Amino acid sequence: MGSFAEAVNSTPVARAQAERTSPLNIAHVGDSMEMGGAEKLTATLCRLQRDRGHTVSVHCLYGLGVLGEELQAEGFEVFLHHPSSFLKRMRNLYRSFRRSRPDVVHCHNATAAIMAAFPARLAGVKTVIVTRHGLVKPPYQIRRELKFALASRWCDWIVGVCEGTRTNLLAAPFAARDKIIQIYNGAVPADIRAVPRPKKGFTLLYVGRLAPLKDHATLLQAVALTRAQQPDVQLWIVGDGPLEFSLRKLTDELGLKECVTFFGEQADVSPFLLAADLFVSSSVTEGLPVSLLEAMSVGLPAVVTDVGGMGEIARLSGAVTLVPSSDPEGMAKALCDAAAGKQKLSELGQLASHCYEQYFRPERMLDEYMSLYRRCVSHNQASHSA
Repeated sequence: MGSFAEAVNSTPVARAQAERTSPLNIAHVGDSMEMGGAEKLTATLCRLQRDRGHTVSVHCLYGLGVLGEELQAEGFEVFLHHPSSFLKRMRNLYRSFRRSRPDVVHCHNATAAIMAAFPARLAGVKTVIVTRHGLVKPPYQIRRELKFALASRWCDWIVGVCEGTRTNLLAAPFAARDKIIQIYNGAVPADIRAVPRPKKGFTLLYVGRLAPLKDHATLLQAVALTRAQQPDVQLWIVGDGPLEFSLRKLTDELGLKECVTFFGEQADVSPFLLAADLFVSSSVTEGLPVSLLEAMSVGLPAVVTDVGGMGEIARLSGAVTLVPSSDPEGMAKALCDAAAGKQKLSELGQLASHCYEQYFRPERMLDEYMSLYRRCVSHNQASHSA
């Protein structure tokens, strides 16, 4: 199935001209703006939309986060709806929308849609869409998906970030199937002017949250197995999260203290991406991770688990090796093969970079979302006039 924007009959030049002549007021809604894939994508959309002349604001339901603070410093309106009851948050959102009169409310993930879609409609917002950034895989969290199914009745479109997400959304309980489409994530490319971080040995790089669904234990076990055959292998872990202490403990238990480095959360991961030899991920579930797209932007091949949108990226690029999830032996074999075949990595990197340029640049994502917004705004304005 083609993306929605490809079905819209307009050229990039025409879209840019339309945006200059009729700017939109766009409000994004999310749980928070902490450092994460969905949040980085939201921040990217905000910046690109403002660059094209639109008015953009962000509504955070639970916390501001480092990205929210960055956007505030850049002059964006970022609203924090302080912790309160479900109904009070909805009331606060309604009042905010009534005051700011957005043309578009763009919700990010289920909770944002559940809390913001109805208040947006009640406040007179003509266009409401929601993006589901994760895989949304079975078995479904029935209560949340039922609430989302109800909230989605107030949305014009439901966007999945990969074909796997779209397919699972179609199968979810009481899904609004006629509204579900797919738009690939886009990622801001790494800064090639950055100074690569010094390294030694064959360096693996993980970037992301240290959370249960990322299954770092499998990655660490795979590195331990790989070191038996490739003793110069190193692992860089960039990110923070609730599992940091337990992962450091496991690193010690596996005898990996000298070859695994925890760098914590980094505002700019470019120096790590430019220096590493291979991107790795051991997640048990994913949508379309921004960190992998950033790695591809600088020609970094990858070994990842075959979950979510990873298979789509592997098929599109030819630069991503898939391994089963929760399989340290399978991942170790792939890592050993990559380390033993270093001479092939440059060719794989070129494939990764080409795929990024073709499918995952942020401007492409922006064009698809703006086409979606404008079609909804035009349709809803025509319906209202009639």
